[in-house]
Amino acid sequence: MLRDRLKTLFKNYNPAVRQVIYEVGEIEQQFISMERPRGIYDKIDEVITRIAEEELKRQEKEGE
Repeated sequence: MLRDRLKTLFKNYNPAVRQVIYEVGEIEQQFISMERPRGIYDKIDEVITRIAEEELKRQEKEGE
């Protein structure tokens, strides 16, 4: 239900941004019950870095 609402809310956003939002939400769900989650920032950083690199590669391909 929450995923559907998020999809609707961000449907006009760039697909890469939507992917970041989705994956960060998934990470949040994994850590939500922890009082002091360790490693969450690293996981979020990995998601953002990976998606940004994929988007840059995609844009480079389109520019060729």
